[in-house]
Amino acid sequence: MPKHPLRILLRICLTLTALLALTYLAQRPFRAAEAPSNFEWLAHRGVHQTYHREGLTNETCTATRIDPPRHDYLENTLPSIRAALDAGATMVEIDAHRTVDGHVVVWHDWTVDCRTEGSGETRTLTLAQLKALDAGHGYTADGGQSFPFRGRFVGAIPTLDEVLTAFPGARFVINQKDRAPATTAAIMEVVDRHAAAERACLMGRKESNAQYLAAPGGPRCALSGGNEIKTCLLDYLAQGWTGRWPANCRGTTVMVPDSPMVRLLWGWPGTFIERARANGSKVYAFTDDPERAAHLSALGVDGVMTDRIELMPTR
Repeated sequence: MPKHPLRILLRICLTLTALLALTYLAQRPFRAAEAPSNFEWLAHRGVHQTYHREGLTNETCTATRIDPPRHDYLENTLPSIRAALDAGATMVEIDAHRTVDGHVVVWHDWTVDCRTEGSGETRTLTLAQLKALDAGHGYTADGGQSFPFRGRFVGAIPTLDEVLTAFPGARFVINQKDRAPATTAAIMEVVDRHAAAERACLMGRKESNAQYLAAPGGPRCALSGGNEIKTCLLDYLAQGWTGRWPANCRGTTVMVPDSPMVRLLWGWPGTFIERARANGSKVYAFTDDPERAAHLSALGVDGVMTDRIELMPTR
């Protein structure tokens, strides 16, 4: 008598589930990796005002949705960077744009409309125009009833030259925002003038990083940007069950979120981290929770990136 089709389908599903489970367990998940020799605390934009992320898009003005201020620091400013280093950051991520007159300024936004009283794309303004702006003008935590930083940060947008001068021993991740080759060249010129190639990593797209790494005056370092990391992780999800580490994940830093979804990565955490290191890569995790940071460091990740370096157990 022929078997019922539903029973056949059920057996197939159970068999596939069992094979998937065995494949997953074969990656030796759940165990920690060996602790790195140099654990990194990477402060994202220094010590700065955080904001809620509900409904956040690339066009959202984050200065108008900040949390009630707990300190007086604004991102990408000299006091912010100093506070991050004092809090135990081993590296500080800063953002960079090239001005219309060829300077490199440390500023996150594509325009100045959100945070300042000015308007226009950052790359279309001169350094003098940017220096005349109030970098704290647009910040509010109560829907515009009050602006606690207004008038206090006039002239606070620094140049990359000023940052490297102010912190001669500090290490930075320079996030190139416009990806233009001219901006990469301008960043390299400033970095080389300060003999800072070994302590100033570029974070950009593949083309920007390749241009930076290939230039003389090294050794240099580069980190993948968000899109490249996303592609890397997706490729690993497709290939990692075979033990392979994708080619586009090699020799870079892979940033993973502090999320239950990270358990989908084959062999997370120990096997995943060991495969990364075997291919010249490092694994960082992102969290703003001090307790989670301690947990993640115990898993053997190479570093933690955070928006709340002032709260982290760095010592």
